[in-house]
Amino acid sequence: MFNLRRLLATLILVAVLALGIVLWRYLQQQDPVQILEALPKQVDLALEKLHYTQNEEGRRSWTLDAEQAEYQRDSGQAKLEAVRLTLYTDGRFGEVKLSADHGLLDRAARQVEVWGQVVVVTASGERLTTERLHYDDRQHLLTTADPVLLTSSRMELKGTGMQVDLVRGSLLLKQDVWMLLLPEERKEKSDE
Repeated sequence: MFNLRRLLATLILVAVLALGIVLWRYLQQQDPVQILEALPKQVDLALEKLHYTQNEEGRRSWTLDAEQAEYQRDSGQAKLEAVRLTLYTDGRFGEVKLSADHGLLDRAARQVEVWGQVVVVTASGERLTTERLHYDDRQHLLTTADPVLLTSSRMELKGTGMQVDLVRGSLLLKQDVWMLLLPEERKEKSDE
């Protein structure tokens, strides 16, 4: 029985080595141009686990993380997947954390567009949800034309079209505004 195990282990090892050699020889024979042609045409650089920090006057202004990024040199933009954006502001909202399924970063224009299950959480616990959101770093504005829902411990606010000025600490809902004020603080649902 012991010799049978040794024989099986040896056969498995030989099979794995043979497969490795065959794969290595196959890849050696492939033309590098063919391998490059298999990549998407519009992508100049593809990254996993992107981490980008924008600094302003020696201080960090915002940090962007994404699971995947595809940079396109022609447009100067990066397409993002599984986006997390942290905005470091001194205003009323404090540190603002944003997450979304997809995004587009234009580093030269200092603009970030995100879409797909967008969630924004402020330092004080206010939570905003929408489907699409635009961040303009030069003006420190968050904007959307889509419906939004803002919740806090004592309020629920809905509307369509929004502009948040992070410097002034103001929020403007443009139309279809609905608000519910609660007489006492509600207990927030845990995401865990």
